[in-house]
Amino acid sequence: MHLHQGKLGDSGGPQYWLQDIPNHVSGHLQRVKACPVILQTPYGPVETPFVAVDPNHKLIGDKIVKANAQHYRIQKGQSKVSIGQAIRRWFALRDDVELEQIEIDISFDKQSRFILVPLQIKWRNVSRLQNLPQISAPLSFNSKHQSELWKSQIERCRKISPDALDWTADQFKRFVHQRSQPRAKGADERDLLRLAGAFDRLGLKVGPYLKTGYDCPESLFTFLDFPAYPCPLEIKTRSDGFKYQVKNYLKLPRVVVLCLHHDLPHPPQHVDVVEVAALVKYFSA
Repeated sequence: MHLHQGKLGDSGGPQYWLQDIPNHVSGHLQRVKACPVILQTPYGPVETPFVAVDPNHKLIGDKIVKANAQHYRIQKGQSKVSIGQAIRRWFALRDDVELEQIEIDISFDKQSRFILVPLQIKWRNVSRLQNLPQISAPLSFNSKHQSELWKSQIERCRKISPDALDWTADQFKRFVHQRSQPRAKGADERDLLRLAGAFDRLGLKVGPYLKTGYDCPESLFTFLDFPAYPCPLEIKTRSDGFKYQVKNYLKLPRVVVLCLHHDLPHPPQHVDVVEVAALVKYFSA
């Protein structure tokens, strides 16, 4: 399945048609007429203003009205840019060549919204397709899983400023050593916030610590050349302590658990885990 840019020029901007659409996707659109779109980025999914619509309807403001467009397509909704421009931005793609086609996959979340996953880009007048990164648990770095996105970001930091990375690694090592002392066993989980400066050097900006909801909901990941990705942080000494939030926060957004030790057996699909002890081991290798 792919998105085809079906309209060029400045008049009305580019339009993106859904082509080679499988029956279960077209059938869903025929039933609901319009469907909100979640965009999968290199960091993970983001909610968007985009709306997938069937050929017999279109979106005007917040209203679905009849139309005769002859194509399944992705409308802007309240966005100021097209879905193609949004994909360019999130994947840090070149902006000097016209997009022709975007190979995609589509699944559904629990609210029956489209999860649109860009797979490959076809540039106009260029025969070769460009693969887009598909990273498992992209914001996780722990003893069980170390994402390629994290490792690429660390290596970039090493090349740009090796002294800064050495300082960062030293902060993590000192913290883990201090927390391993007998008198530190009862230290508060908020002690992990001492590492905010070190994480900032790695591209993770820890937001203000709040007393309700998630601990640091206004945190940002800015890795490689990708734009900043907002994602709440939950601070835990051990990731197993996150079970309370899994049970009680029924409508979880994507969240990252920042912990000293990772022992949560099976994190939900929308939960990534960053483990300080695993970072220390990685820096020491």
